[in-house]
Amino acid sequence: MISVIVPSYNVAPYLERCVNSLVCQTYADLEIILVDDGSTDATGKLCDKIAESDSRIKVIHKENGGLSDARNAGIGLAEGEFVSFIDGDDFIETDTYESMISEMRDPRVSIVAGGFIVTDIQGNTTIRMIPKKQRLTKEEAFMDLFVGENYISQSSCNKLFRRCLFENIRYKKGIINEDMEVLPRLLDVGNDVVLLNKAIYHYIKKPGSITSSDYSMERYKAIEIERDIYLMCKLKYPKLQPYASFYELKSLYGMLCNLMGCANYKDFK
Repeated sequence: MISVIVPSYNVAPYLERCVNSLVCQTYADLEIILVDDGSTDATGKLCDKIAESDSRIKVIHKENGGLSDARNAGIGLAEGEFVSFIDGDDFIETDTYESMISEMRDPRVSIVAGGFIVTDIQGNTTIRMIPKKQRLTKEEAFMDLFVGENYISQSSCNKLFRRCLFENIRYKKGIINEDMEVLPRLLDVGNDVVLLNKAIYHYIKKPGSITSSDYSMERYKAIEIERDIYLMCKLKYPKLQPYASFYELKSLYGMLCNLMGCANYKDFK
């Protein structure tokens, strides 16, 4: 069984589309966990209403704690052998889990990742996926993240994980870079990663989202995260150390470029 965790905060206009993409999956052995993260709109009531239509749907209502806290609450309730995370305002292709679970029949595979269909605010769509399916060792997966094309992606939403990876791991609360922080730790405790040459996740950019908003002090947390990744590689994967250093420097440079282009740049001068 796959436990699909859907953090939902003020996503009432999009939630039914998201859940419909789950209940209509060609792979039916699912547990769908809707986590109402203290929504102030109709999301909470909508979660309860949607749950009445399918016995596979469970609902958690909790105080607002952010995306990491919502995901952690879902992990605590999950009973499936596998775990997937879908944001409540996005959706997935109908055959997503059928494509992913077939790769998990090999017990050496810990994570399966697919590509993205990204739609911007103007409605323009771009597809990002690897040209040919690949199977990577954990070291090769780190290399793809550090100096490759980053087809693995830092995002948790385009992946299927073995739930055992989360036995001693949870998302870090109070940061906006939770995916960047947790992925290296999951790679560290896992085995192989399969990258599918298939775009499965529909990411819808919206005004005011974390990734499109003005610069904030919270974005500087990435500096600490990248330093921790570097130190982990220095300790456990010494051959990867120079590439982890390059990843850190590249991210710092990218952060400065983003800061220079922000409308509120003067606030950080």
